[in-house]
Amino acid sequence: MSGIWDRWGALTRSMMSTRVAIARERAFWEQLDFTNRSTLKIKATVGETRYPIRLVDHVGALDDEGTLMSATLVLSYALAEAAALERLDLESRSVAGIEDWGGRLLRASGREWLDVTDGRAGAVEVGVVRNLIVHGQVAVDQKNLTRLESAGSEAFRLRDAIDLTYERIVTYRARLRSLLTVGGVGSQD
Repeated sequence: MSGIWDRWGALTRSMMSTRVAIARERAFWEQLDFTNRSTLKIKATVGETRYPIRLVDHVGALDDEGTLMSATLVLSYALAEAAALERLDLESRSVAGIEDWGGRLLRASGREWLDVTDGRAGAVEVGVVRNLIVHGQVAVDQKNLTRLESAGSEAFRLRDAIDLTYERIVTYRARLRSLLTVGGVGSQD
């Protein structure tokens, strides 16, 4: 995919810069000494939209990186899948998940899952978590647990919550990046 690593890098910078901005915003509000913190409201205007919110709710939202991490995972997965499908000259509707398109990508490059960071089980974990997020699920269901177990993953149990931390996203993105590079998708330089 032309420009995959440029786009990957831009997504990485966006995630990291957003984390920096959130940390600065949180630090700003925490350093101020208010006696009525629980009732204080702030109002922001972005474009033509006014956004009033209680300070405690604003700071609480800043403490939750889940949305940012979910968006980063979904976009990273989309980039990886699109790059793999372009290299394979396939349409997205002709493949059945990361184990399918990833396996095809590896076979086309004369490689195998053992060459990829955390192997097939790790890649399927990424695909399952991405699917759960995209479909609005917050915990692992039986269908996805079966998919994980079929791939050899023991990362989750039935009804485990999907908790996307920064560290987990770094791991998942490393798995996707490994699959692409081992599969011969461009250079990371």
